[in-house]
Amino acid sequence: MKKNITTKASLLLVISVLHFPLQAIQNSTANMGTTFVAALCAGCSYKIIHDAALAGIGSVITGIVYYGLQQSTPAGRIKRANLLLTDLSRHTFARTHFDNDQAFFDAVQDVYLTYDLPLISAYNHLIDLIPTVHYAFGLINKASAEVRKDVLLQEECDASLSCANKLFKNISDAIKRIREHKDYLSQLSIYKESLLQEQQTIAQQQIASAHQEVAHAKQNSALLKWLKFLFGRK
Repeated sequence: MKKNITTKASLLLVISVLHFPLQAIQNSTANMGTTFVAALCAGCSYKIIHDAALAGIGSVITGIVYYGLQQSTPAGRIKRANLLLTDLSRHTFARTHFDNDQAFFDAVQDVYLTYDLPLISAYNHLIDLIPTVHYAFGLINKASAEVRKDVLLQEECDASLSCANKLFKNISDAIKRIREHKDYLSQLSIYKESLLQEQQTIAQQQIASAHQEVAHAKQNSALLKWLKFLFGRK
């Protein structure tokens, strides 16, 4: 009984840490919180006759709580932002600033050589990056507002912000160049028509599948009635 109560309480604690958005905390607060959880888990494990399985669960819970709390520290936010910025930097047109349109569109042709509509493919990929950039900006701004007197961490925030601004500018410039290209509207028209045809095909497949299900249901119903008639006779 005690095991069940302790396990449920531990799971509730973990869910609370991971699910609910935490307020800004400092590293010392995160460490204190983790120490408290570790002590609580150790105490529960000791009371239940040194249960080895529960001790293992306690270690896992302590690790998860530590990770969750660290995510809400200024250092944790900057670390998350930098991971996002590193991922964004893998995209050629986020990472690179092109001095002229010729160099830019040569790069588009190289990167999207195998695509039927290179301009639209590049545009869609760039648009998909925007939410990630905004999320990184949010993490950096929150961390910057929370650093207090930590000079080194503030410098890290400033460096991350500078990187995010550079990536966002490159992405914005690339989107603008693509939209201004003479072939953009014609490729967009083809793309929309292709999407419409795809949607119509999917709709037709769904209708056909529904008709098949109805036919199968009728066949099964007829067979069931026949079996009942056959085996129901005396």
